[in-house]
Amino acid sequence: MRTQRTSPAPLALVLAVLMLAAGCSQGPGGETAESPAPPTSASTETSASPTSPAASTPAQSTEPAASVAEPTTAALTLFYVAVGDEGKAGPEIGCGDSLVATETGPEEFTNQIEASIDALLDDEEEMLGESGLRNALAGSDLDYVSSAVDGDVVTVELSGTVSSGGTCDDPRIIGQLQYTAMTAAGTGEAQILVDGKKLEEALSAK
Repeated sequence: MRTQRTSPAPLALVLAVLMLAAGCSQGPGGETAESPAPPTSASTETSASPTSPAASTPAQSTEPAASVAEPTTAALTLFYVAVGDEGKAGPEIGCGDSLVATETGPEEFTNQIEASIDALLDDEEEMLGESGLRNALAGSDLDYVSSAVDGDVVTVELSGTVSSGGTCDDPRIIGQLQYTAMTAAGTGEAQILVDGKKLEEALSAK
């Protein structure tokens, strides 16, 4: 009886087995470990880096812009002197006189202290109409420079020359300016300066 011989495997089949063996390897448990897949396009993309401080938009300031005072229209309170009134019509000063509050007509202003002092200094008449009230500042040549309020004290800076008619006129000049400034500022005290010197010193130097 003739023995049948098995023909060798075709060459193509052998090559296929070799290629399969090259693509796979046996893992520790006999499992086949596949070759790692090439990274996808999504995995190779670089994540966006955070914006650098130099490129960031500067923070906007939250501080409010300096506001400009709106004009106000109101009457101004100015003080004149009732000579020899002895405090009946207002605060008593100096030689038995009184300071009397008067009101102007409606005035438009943005700074009530400046407006009030200007109105007082601009009055060059010695007497206030037919009221009998005296203006002790009529002979002075003063101009408003600035004002500031610190707590309950208003300080008013003037420039120019102050002229007094004598010992009794000094407290009248001081009183008219101080009370007009205090009323405009809403304070309990006032300091008046003339070219950087206290009004009292400027008067004593005359």
